[in-house]
Amino acid sequence: MYRKIVAGTDLSETAAVAVEHAGWIASRVGAELVLVHAGTDPGEPLKELGEKYKAETVVTSGPPAEALLNEAERLGADLLVVGSVGMSGAKRFMLGNVPNKVSHHAQKDLLIVKTEKRKGGGEGYKKLLAGTDGSPTAMRAVQMASEFANRLGASLTIACVYEHISEHEMEQMRRAGSSDAIGQWSAGRSGRDTPDEFKWRIASTSHAEDVLDRALTCAAEHNVEPELRAIEGNAAEELLTLAENENFDMIAVGSVGMAGPKRFMLGNVPHRITHHSPTDVLILHTA
Repeated sequence: MYRKIVAGTDLSETAAVAVEHAGWIASRVGAELVLVHAGTDPGEPLKELGEKYKAETVVTSGPPAEALLNEAERLGADLLVVGSVGMSGAKRFMLGNVPNKVSHHAQKDLLIVKTEKRKGGGEGYKKLLAGTDGSPTAMRAVQMASEFANRLGASLTIACVYEHISEHEMEQMRRAGSSDAIGQWSAGRSGRDTPDEFKWRIASTSHAEDVLDRALTCAAEHNVEPELRAIEGNAAEELLTLAENENFDMIAVGSVGMAGPKRFMLGNVPHRITHHSPTDVLILHTA
């Protein structure tokens, strides 16, 4: 589990929510907490915040996103925590400017705390949702969500979203050099020459159930009995809908690999989830 957690703060009301959640996690997993402030030393307010959470405080210069990333690297943090808005910038996106930059460049696991919705929150995490497509990065999300569920005493739901193959995609598979496109798609993961953009695409209920069986084994290693869901549809949209409708406290996803090529430094599914999630998002870094 995590040993050192770095949380960014500009001492705003929204940043205080992120710090509160970082402190809550640190206390339950036995991690050291470091609070990083970019800009002029605010003096007593930052000192008092550090004392409240028994955290080290660091003041650094430079643009907030870069400063936070640099300090996380320098300090050897394994989890970085930011609020979804409030850190030095207007709400130009559903995800604030600083956490947006951090999410695309973090070399650490990243927790984005949804601050607009629950100012003064701090009830912790009771319901966790992990999305997986069977890729290594997504299975790491399952592993970490399972560890969180065990350590935090939370319930865990693991979802695998599948989409049936379209005629257009079948044609692309044929052009890739297989005379038996369906057979190629249905073959085992090892030894098949599937184009990268389809590599972790789940195309049927049976594929999804196979992935969920592996996820169940992973969760069992952490003494967690998750609820499993195989859902048809678009991966990002279905995970967001599930999180919204069933009031999950956190979504855990891998940084790359889920249903598409690396169009961004952050994969397209986690990219969409970070910008539209109704709840906190834990992004597991693997690249």
